[in-house]
Amino acid sequence: DRETTVTVFSRWAELVGEPVAQHVRPLKLDAGVLVVQVDDPAWATQMKFLEADVLKRLNEGAARPIKTLEIRVKKRR
Repeated sequence: DRETTVTVFSRWAELVGEPVAQHVRPLKLDAGVLVVQVDDPAWATQMKFLEADVLKRLNEGAARPIKTLEIRVKKRR
């Protein structure tokens, strides 16, 4: 759903909080799965703990519910 995608991407920092937004960014939203990229493996662990809270916040204004997060760690160069 395009509206949900635009909301999530444009309001990411506001929805998840600045500390999280500095390390985690949304990549794509498809069929209720939000793919996010973290800049460090420690943040992948942190997002597992925060997942329920983040999903709750993201879904408050969403037209279609986001059911789950898929967490990817950014590859180092």
